[in-house]
Amino acid sequence: MDEERVPWDGAEQDGMMVYIDPNVIHSMAAVSAKKRAGLQELQSAAESGDLEAEYRLGMCYYEGSGGAEQNDRQAFYWLDQAAEGGHIAAQYGAGLCWAGGVGTHQDFDRAAELYMAAAEQEYIPAVCELGLCYEMGRGVPQDKDKALELYRTAAEQGFAPAQCRLGFFYYHGIAVAENNEEAARLFTLAAEQGYPRAQALLGECYENGHGVEADPVKAFRLYEEAHRQGYDEGTCSLGECYDQGIGVTPDREKAAQLYRQAAEQDSARGLYLYGICCEMGRGTAQDSRKAAECYRRAYVQGFLPAACALGLCYETGVGVERDLAHAVELYQVGADAGYPPAACNLGFCYYMGIGVDEDNKKAAHWFARAAKSGYPRALNLLGECYDRGFGVEQDLVRAVGLFQAASDRGEIAGTCSLGLCYELGRGVDRDLDKAVALYRQAAEAGDARALCNLGYCYYQGIGVEESDETAVEWFQRAVAAGSHRAEFLLGQCYDHGYGVEQELKRAAQLYEAAHLGGYPPATCMLGLCYELGRGVEMDKARAVPLYRQAAERGDARAQCNLGYCYYRGIGVDEDDDKAAEWFAKSAQQRHPRAMSLLGECYDLGCGVKKDEKRAAELYRAAHEMGYAPATCSLALCYETGTGVEQDKTKAAQLYRQAAEAGDARAQCCLGFFYYHGVAMKQDRVLAAEWFGRSARQGYARGQYWLGECLEHGYGLPRDRKAALEYYHQAAEGGSKEAARALERLEKKRSRNPLKRLFRRERDD
Repeated sequence: MDEERVPWDGAEQDGMMVYIDPNVIHSMAAVSAKKRAGLQELQSAAESGDLEAEYRLGMCYYEGSGGAEQNDRQAFYWLDQAAEGGHIAAQYGAGLCWAGGVGTHQDFDRAAELYMAAAEQEYIPAVCELGLCYEMGRGVPQDKDKALELYRTAAEQGFAPAQCRLGFFYYHGIAVAENNEEAARLFTLAAEQGYPRAQALLGECYENGHGVEADPVKAFRLYEEAHRQGYDEGTCSLGECYDQGIGVTPDREKAAQLYRQAAEQDSARGLYLYGICCEMGRGTAQDSRKAAECYRRAYVQGFLPAACALGLCYETGVGVERDLAHAVELYQVGADAGYPPAACNLGFCYYMGIGVDEDNKKAAHWFARAAKSGYPRALNLLGECYDRGFGVEQDLVRAVGLFQAASDRGEIAGTCSLGLCYELGRGVDRDLDKAVALYRQAAEAGDARALCNLGYCYYQGIGVEESDETAVEWFQRAVAAGSHRAEFLLGQCYDHGYGVEQELKRAAQLYEAAHLGGYPPATCMLGLCYELGRGVEMDKARAVPLYRQAAERGDARAQCNLGYCYYRGIGVDEDDDKAAEWFAKSAQQRHPRAMSLLGECYDLGCGVKKDEKRAAELYRAAHEMGYAPATCSLALCYETGTGVEQDKTKAAQLYRQAAEAGDARAQCCLGFFYYHGVAMKQDRVLAAEWFGRSARQGYARGQYWLGECLEHGYGLPRDRKAALEYYHQAAEGGSKEAARALERLEKKRSRNPLKRLFRRERDD
């Protein structure tokens, strides 16, 4: 609220040659000599105790006018002399010196005394300045009601600064009910007198439609007028008009020039805005160091947005050496002063453990503080806390309300979060159409998560018709926006040829990019690429640390895969205890394959104490989640009475269910039931059909039984050559039955060489 002395800009020197009439030079010299003579006369009068002369001499030194060079010490001395003698205007002027530390040390108490003395004699500028003392609590106890009264008294006398300050009270509801119309009226009265602060504030009213009809062009002109008078806030607002195209064609270079001009006058806001330009390379050359320095200079003036921006520099290492602890300190300064973005950033530090120990309760506390003012990002993050029960009691309905509030205020992350609530039916009735609409809204605004989620809707046919090609388009846009999940999902598309031509190398590259971005499912998939040699050279030893990295970050699939490496000795020494341990961790997250494999551990007593009943329970849990291998294992339990009461009819039903889902082992087992007529009518044609399905998937036992059918003509025409091929495939896959069949056939061939020769000649 302090009013600054308005400097005279003077003439701009541009190096141009200018012709000046000699008569003008002589005239100027005469004026200068006259001023010097006048100053000497004034000095003599002042030294003789003339109060008016003391006052006028003080003002000459204060302003650097009347032939005097600007001199704060002399200004204060003569104004204070006149004030002591009771000169009203001098009391006001000396008060300004005491308040501003001009020519003397700063003393708000003495300033208030002098203002009060002048105000009691109805000197209107002093009445207004005394109001500022009461508003700020400088030299008197803070009393905003008293400030309001004094501003009103001075404003009614037509004093522009008082009209402006009274308008500011109405504008922000300080000691009076907020009234934008009255604020705009008062700003107008002061602006019409050429008062620059009022011009800037009235411009703000026209820019935002506060108390007047919005008029960006009028706002621009008012800011321009305030800027012409050297008012830094007007300069900054004019810069923002050029920056954002408010009432004028956007011109970021012009905006940066204006911000720089304000910054050169040490305007905190100008320093902050110019810092943003330097940081982003917007309208000027990118210079992170200069940006950080601008923020620092604005911060030391107490400009809270700069404290937050400087904190972010230290958090991210932009323009300064990274220092997370100092970043937190800066956010704390802003948060304690009530600046919502700083409170939100401080909350995020506690949320993620950035520079402090992770603490969800403190995170939620600061998010709530920032959200009270309607800060959109904080509303979204607080919604996330309620959604997941982080630092607060889980409340899905409350979460939805916060996401909606954030979305309504333009926070696209909140729009995406709200879409997820509608997709999953969390805190609201499930509505896939609404979910897709919200994802699309946020995606079109460039939100990386929404771009990815919308792609996933097309990938899975959620609320839209399934379209891999459209999914790929959205994933690609999400990748460009920096989504690591989208890199992973696009990798899946290239891995399997969904919406694009299959390209394993490209898939592996995308998995690696997402892995480097810290996305655990991609780390797991990259491990699988190395385990299987998909898109990269096979390296099982390299797969294991990738699985471990993702597993330790809680990825259920990676935990299962790491367990399987220990279970089978893939890239590590076989270790059933560690296998069971990792399967158990994954199973706790309801990962069906892990539940099935942990069931197998209990079934066989591998790494855990044998417990057939527990094995059957785990198979059943995975089966109920639709995991076909577990369905097959549960069927085997019913077939053999392992952990459950024997029921071969139930076993047949389960084998069929798993077989129809494509499980090779179940297809073989179902074929076996048909082959031997177990719990169903014997049908070797169907048996051969199911053995064939199993064999084509490379299942060794299925290959053996298909060979058996072909050798003997069971359900298929006899074809011993084909049978021999399947036996060989099965034997290579580890089938002992197939190995014995090959041995048997070899002995049979060796016992009848003539027949073998005859057959060879006939084949030829």
